[in-house]
Parts: sequence; structure tokens; C-alpha cells
Amino acid sequence: MVRTRGDRLIVTDGEESLLRLNLRRVRQVVCYGRIGLTTPFLHKAVERGIEVVLLTEHGSLGGRLTMPTATDPQARRAQYRAADDDAECRRLAAGFVDGKVGNLRVALLRLARRDDAAEATDAAELVATMAATLPAAASLAEILGVEGAASREYFQALRQMLDPEWRFNGRQRRPPPDPVNAMLSYGYTLLTHEAIAALETAGLDPMVGFLHRHRWGRPALALDLMEEFRPITVDVAIWRCISTGQIRPEQFDHDPSLGCRMSADARHTFLAAYERRMLTVTTHQPSGRRVSYRVALGLQAKLLARTLLDPDEPYVPLRWK
Repeated sequence: MVRTRGDRLIVTDGEESLLRLNLRRVRQVVCYGRIGLTTPFLHKAVERGIEVVLLTEHGSLGGRLTMPTATDPQARRAQYRAADDDAECRRLAAGFVDGKVGNLRVALLRLARRDDAAEATDAAELVATMAATLPAAASLAEILGVEGAASREYFQALRQMLDPEWRFNGRQRRPPPDPVNAMLSYGYTLLTHEAIAALETAGLDPMVGFLHRHRWGRPALALDLMEEFRPITVDVAIWRCISTGQIRPEQFDHDPSLGCRMSADARHTFLAAYERRMLTVTTHQPSGRRVSYRVALGLQAKLLARTLLDPDEPYVPLRWK
């Protein structure tokens, strides 16, 4: 049960108190499965701008409670115009993919240094070669091809470095067939909701993207924005949980129709690791500020809004050093 007492958020399980936190420190509450929320808490959440995300017990989105959007519509109008302009779509899509591919390369180099893994070094060189082809990409399909090929090289290198007990053969979804894919899917779901909130705060429509084309129910722009953040947030949290033994393969259940799912213990450990990573401070190069990855996500959304309003101002992705 999630409730409030004065200015404090209180989470309980029956008579047991699990968490007490000042509401000033709360930005988002994610509810996994059937969680009770009191009406006073919901009113406080709306009043203070605390987003409430409801996920099903399998990790898919059930709904979101957030404040009504009250921003200047100029950014959205510019966004819609850009989405109808093929050249502008290619420019922005290339920026998102350039950021992601660059961060994939750095992630591989870091793994190679840590584990003395030649396969990671070789994959990093291939990924760098792919990134160099982006400026010449003449279509969105070519840009997507670079992103897809770089991601495959990245995940195949990780497959070779993981113990076979994880049964990881590359990125697979719907349903995830192994523990690593289960964590990736769950982590990316969390990151998607954070990207949606960041874009709405920046005055943009999360449903209309440039790299990911919009279709019914798909938060295309949120998927665009989070590309450069995937390898430096969710993936880092997962590899640390695996390398330190905080999460083990036996902590997952397999269902023929739903695929591989985290147990309650594994989910709790993963959520803690994800939160630590999102609170980790980094240098946000476009602004020169030292901020958490969560704040950096919001800054990138605002930078994107400025780019749409002024095409002469380039979109500069967040790069991992």
C-alpha cells in the first residue's frame, strides 16, 4: 500500500512499514502488479508533479498518472512539421543513432579492459566502422541498418563473454527467452517511461518520432530519445548485477506463453541497481554540467525541443567517456 502522512510517502505491506520518504525527494512512483494507492496519495502526487506509473505483473504498461501538459505548443508544432520532413527526420535520426553507437563502442571497450576480452575489442572496432558510415546515409532505412548492425555486434560480443548458464544468444523480445533478455526488456520499459515524462516536461509529444516512426500506441519519440541512454544506464545496471553475483540465473521463472520472468527477489535487486545507475553523476557535455543520468535525460529532451525550434542548433547526443 502506498499512502501519505503529512509530507511523507509511506509504503507498507500489511502492518509492516517498508519505506518512509519525504515527498520532496520523490519524482516518480512505479507500481509493479496490484499495488494499493490511497486517494490522499494520488492527490498529493498530482499536486506535487509526482508521476505514478502502473505496470502489470509482467512488466508491461498499465497506465500513467501525471499532471496535465501545460507547455508552449510551439515546440510540438515544430515537432510535427519536422516529422513530415524526410530530410529533417534523417538528420535527427542520425543524431540519435550516432549517440547510441558511440556509447555501444565505449561500453565494449570498457568491458574489454575489465575482462581482457579480445571479442569485445574486435566488436568495438566494427562498431566504430559502422558509425563512420552514418554521415553518408541517404535514407532512414540505412540509418536503421547501422543501428541494427551495431546492436547485433554488441550483443553478440556480450554473449561470448557471459557464462553459458545465462543461455543468452542475443537480443530477443516478446517474449524474452532467457534471464538477460528478461532484464533488458524490463529495464528498457522503465527507461521508456522516464523518457516519456522528460519529453512531456520539455513540451514535446512522446508519440511522434523521427528514427522510430509513429504508430498506434507506440511512444516513438521516447524510443528515439532513450537510444543513447540504453547502453549507459540499463545495460550497465544489468552487467553489474551479473558480474557481482547479485542476480543469478536460478532467480528466474519460465512460462511457455510469457517467456522468462524475474522472481520477486531478482526484480527487487534489479530495481535497486537501476536506480543507483540513474542517480550516478556524469558530465552532460552539451551543457557542461555535472548531473545524474536521470537529469541528463531531461536535459536531452529540452535540447531536442530547442533543436526543433531552431534547426541551426544541432542535437548533440550524450556521449559516454
